[in-house]
Amino acid sequence: MRRIILLLISLIFTAFSLPVNADIVPLSSKSINHYGIGVLNMPKNYTIYENPDKNSRILKEGNNSIKKRSSIVRSSDNNKLSYIAYVPSNNVALLAVDYDDGNHWYSVYTNQATGEKGWVYNENPGDFYTYREIFYKWGKPYGIRIFNDLKENDRILYSKEDKMSKRVDTFQLPKFATFTVIRGNWILTTVQDISGQPKVGWFNWRNEDGTLNMFPNFKEQR
Repeated sequence: MRRIILLLISLIFTAFSLPVNADIVPLSSKSINHYGIGVLNMPKNYTIYENPDKNSRILKEGNNSIKKRSSIVRSSDNNKLSYIAYVPSNNVALLAVDYDDGNHWYSVYTNQATGEKGWVYNENPGDFYTYREIFYKWGKPYGIRIFNDLKENDRILYSKEDKMSKRVDTFQLPKFATFTVIRGNWILTTVQDISGQPKVGWFNWRNEDGTLNMFPNFKEQR
């Protein structure tokens, strides 16, 4: 009985000692409700306005200055949060962009669940990324994560960038993936799945409606 009590105390202490500011990464297609045209990597301090005008009402004052070391959240329920991906240890705080007015103003989704939006002023064009660009920036060095809720007919590798081409392999429970090149909505990838054998082929990484089937990692795999 004493051992059981000590175990329970240990579990409670562990739960309360976990970092509050944990990383957020999309693990499933349900993690992102609003994709927009790309993402904006938010600076440590930023302001979201009601309109593209610094004199308009302020909706939110953001601050990404996190001192605690964080850990990956093993959950795909990110749609209640603003960020698509949030990894402060790697300077990643991505908001989905609905519109770029060409004058440093970006309409961003401030709530993935409701689709609420606001405006951010950012003079650095390097903070905006298309989805293709974030794969090259973070997916190349750290690999990519295939969403865990894809249907069976989406877990297919093809010989060419065409669903009418030959099917070269399928995969189950993918653990890790890397890629060589992206062409349109297709990515030439190597997938490590539950079989333990690397599988190579063209994968449809983005659907015609703009939704994604995978997302970059933001840290080195261990």
